[in-house]
Amino acid sequence: MNDHDAMARLAAANPVPEIIAPGSSQASFCLRGVLAQPRVEPPRRRNRAGRVVLAAAAMVLIAGGGTAAVREMRPERVTPPPGNAIPAPSAVFTAAAGLAGQVRGEGQFLHVTGTAGRVVHVDSAGGYDVIRVDSVQGVQPADGRPGEGWLTIGEQGASVRPLTAGDAAAYRRDGSPGPARLPREPEAGPSPDLADDPEFDGEVGELPDDPATAAAAMIDRAAGDGFRPADDQGWLFRECTRLLDTFTNSLSGGDRAKIFRTLAGLNRVRTLDTATDPLGRPAIGLAYTGQTRRYGLIDWQIFLRKGSDQIGFTQAVVRRPGPANRTLTPGVVQYSTAVTHVVRSNTP
Repeated sequence: MNDHDAMARLAAANPVPEIIAPGSSQASFCLRGVLAQPRVEPPRRRNRAGRVVLAAAAMVLIAGGGTAAVREMRPERVTPPPGNAIPAPSAVFTAAAGLAGQVRGEGQFLHVTGTAGRVVHVDSAGGYDVIRVDSVQGVQPADGRPGEGWLTIGEQGASVRPLTAGDAAAYRRDGSPGPARLPREPEAGPSPDLADDPEFDGEVGELPDDPATAAAAMIDRAAGDGFRPADDQGWLFRECTRLLDTFTNSLSGGDRAKIFRTLAGLNRVRTLDTATDPLGRPAIGLAYTGQTRRYGLIDWQIFLRKGSDQIGFTQAVVRRPGPANRTLTPGVVQYSTAVTHVVRSNTP
């Protein structure tokens, strides 16, 4: 079934799936992806030195009401690897470092499409939580080539769904607001900053080749800017995986390999007991659990596509809520990103 057929079938169906049971695994909104009819071509907003330019929040939905149909998430039957077959995180990252240096094929630019979903809390009508899902499109120079890139969020469609049955009742009392009426973090990217992390703003190419020395150099760079992470390992996991993000990545293969080797030297990273990502695609999952000031105890998870160094899915799972997400229950996915297509091209 091609994309046109899929979109036609979804258009004929009810785009708002049945409300799921609170606290169930379905409440984790690793959604199947958004198929939305484009309203306009996303503006190719460019930035300096390959840094991402996010679309303005007011552009999330085109005036007149852009809509997006969301496939209902159903739990996947995942067969975990046989006993003792789960690889160590260091082995997974080391293998990815080897893959990062391989030739990717023709094309100066990397075109990536997918979705970004997150839980949004609304204070009106007694307070309720909804899942907001936005389309994501980005173009970056491939393999560390010089040039500019762009990223748009929501311009090809967005959708809203109450998180639980109780949230659905309050959502209806509030007039069932669409995406344009929801509160949104200013300049928020695909993955919101739950831990209030400052970004590593140094040049990856200037980091030492030795993984431990590279990790120390990243921390020293942050300290020089007035920040010293309370949890060095957690900050390094989040920053290294951010640098490897498929939507915004513009690192060369050698620099990606360096970051993967740095990840291989971290402590407290674990391999997830699953053979697929939340969309059912073959992948290896890795996670780091850390405490945050506003969002409580969070499990940051990434899923590397099998046989690849590409991160195809990320999510942040709430283990113990904090002040900013106190209405959520453990096990709910605070946010997720899903990469659906990656294409090389000689045109930006």
